Amino acid sequence: MTQCMCKMMLDVAERDTLQTVVARQGDNATRFVRLALFAFGEPLRVEENAVVLLNARNAAGELRAFAGEVNCDGTLTLPFNSWMLRNVGILQCDVTVVDADGGKLTTPPFEVDVAPSVAADEILPGDSDDEGSITARLLSEERVFTLEPILSANGYELHPLSNRKYALDLSSEIYGEEGGWKNITMVLPRPDDVGDDSWILIYCHAPKRDMVAVSIDWGNAADVLFVDGQIPDIVHGDFDIVCTYSRAAGKWQIGTVQYKSVGETQ
Repeated sequence: MTQCMCKMMLDVAERDTLQTVVARQGDNATRFVRLALFAFGEPLRVEENAVVLLNARNAAGELRAFAGEVNCDGTLTLPFNSWMLRNVGILQCDVTVVDADGGKLTTPPFEVDVAPSVAADEILPGDSDDEGSITARLLSEERVFTLEPILSANGYELHPLSNRKYALDLSSEIYGEEGGWKNITMVLPRPDDVGDDSWILIYCHAPKRDMVAVSIDWGNAADVLFVDGQIPDIVHGDFDIVCTYSRAAGKWQIGTVQYKSVGETQ
C-alpha cells in the first residue's frame, strides 16, 4: 500500500514547537509520522518495550489516543487514522511514552492540518453521464467478496457478478449429503456490456466428503466454453474457477486451476 511517512523531530525540553503536518480529509491507514525525540538537543532513544500513544483533540473538543510503535532505532511511528482525518480542520496533538517501569514522558504539542479533498468519501461517476460509478467499479475489482451459495429446490446456486473476485467456502456440513455433496450449480451473469471485457475469479475451498471431491453443475453446456472442450473434473479441495467472457463467441469461457500439497498424490 502507498504510504506517506512524514519525518518530525520534537525536543521534550521545549514549551512549543509550532510544527504543523498537513494531511487530507478522508485518508486512512496511509499517513504516518516518523518521530525522533530529543532533550536539550540530545537524541532520546525510546526502548522497544515502551508504550506509545498519539493524543489528538479535534476542533469539537473530542479527545482520543491511538497506539504508536517503537522502531528498532529508537524513533516512533505514529498513525493518522480515519477518526483524525474525518473532518477538515486543525487537530492538536502530542505524544506520550510510558516505559516498563511506569515512567511517563510527554512531548510538546504539534498540529495536524486536515485539508479538504476534492472527493473525500464521494463515489464519483464515470467519464460520461450514463456510466456507472468508476470509483465503485475500481474498488470492487480489487476487493475479494464472499460468495454465499443460495439455497434452491435442487441444492445450492452460485450467483457471482462480473468483474469481481470471490472467496467460496464449501466446508460447512450444510453442503453435504450422505455419500458426498448436494448439487452446486453455477449461474453466470450476462455481462453489463457484452462489448467490454468481463471476468470472474473465484477462490474455492471445498474439502472432500467421504473421499469425494465437489462437482459443479455449469448449467447448459451449450452456453459456455471449456478449456479443450472438456468439462472440468475437480479432484482437489482447493481450486480456482476462472471465467472470462468471449465477446466474439458471446459466451463465458471457464477453466479451473487446482492445488495440492507437495507430495500429495490424490
